[in-house]
Amino acid sequence: MMKRLNLAFAALSLCFAAGHSAVAEPTSWPTRSINLVAPLAAGSPTDALARMVADELANKLGQPIVIHNKPGGGSLIATQFVQNAKPDGHTFLFAVSAHTINPAIRKNLKYDPVDDFTPVGLIAAVPHVLVVGPHVPANNLTELLDYAKANPGKLSYGSAGIGISNHMEGELLASSAGVELLHVPYKSGSSAAMQDVIAGRVDMMFGPVGSSLPLIQAERVRAIGVAQGKRSTLVPDLPTIAESGLPGFEAMPWIGLFGPADMDPAITKKMAEALKETLADEKVSAQLANYGTEAMYLPPAEFVDFLRTDVQRWARIAQEAGIQLDD
Repeated sequence: MMKRLNLAFAALSLCFAAGHSAVAEPTSWPTRSINLVAPLAAGSPTDALARMVADELANKLGQPIVIHNKPGGGSLIATQFVQNAKPDGHTFLFAVSAHTINPAIRKNLKYDPVDDFTPVGLIAAVPHVLVVGPHVPANNLTELLDYAKANPGKLSYGSAGIGISNHMEGELLASSAGVELLHVPYKSGSSAAMQDVIAGRVDMMFGPVGSSLPLIQAERVRAIGVAQGKRSTLVPDLPTIAESGLPGFEAMPWIGLFGPADMDPAITKKMAEALKETLADEKVSAQLANYGTEAMYLPPAEFVDFLRTDVQRWARIAQEAGIQLDD
């Protein structure tokens, strides 16, 4: 009798171990095509980047990755679609930095940007540079801030709209430097704002390095400093705002990969490893650079820390500046 019990217990233990292993190590994943949801329209630079990264990941994972464009709502439509998807490892979000700004500026937001998702990894930085028009009497950050302090509320900066990254960066600059700036939002986007900086109708703006660099080189605008905390590999000779006189200043638009909440940790690990391998490829880094982005991988745990810091930064700035969008 005891022998039969021991055999039964051993058999049950083996079954449990096998079942536990199947959950912890889903070696069969992915079992079908993967959906990658992008928050911007087909044909946009973000869409092009998503497709490029998707193709590389598909080669490593052995299954096709299909892009689903769900633009609108400041990325909310795509974000909430993935939030409500099954956490089976076959739906992911190709997120942009609106993911951490939205909680600060939308009072009726229905998700937590970290806890309601499974952060997989940081993909890239989208470095921004502060530029001024040729009419502004400032060649560096010190001169610019001195001018702002001498002319409170008169120095203007353009943005792609309320709550967009370059609006928040302008408010962060004002808060960090203790100056009063005039915000001029453009419904038609950053390109229209930049044209008005060049023409002298607006004084300055934070613009993507990729599109700003040709204008800097042509001396149509002057570069003041890079917004992110360390120098960009895209413009290594251009100092950061932090090193130019505002220690601690850091604002970095980004692209990252998320799954729905409660995704199997083993799936997260496998996808994160594929993403890391993809971004380590010099060919991929070069393609990202062509779009004005900088390959910058962070694994899941470090990505979570990065996200929480970003959320806190923009929550403080939105509260100080009184930025609030009604949904």
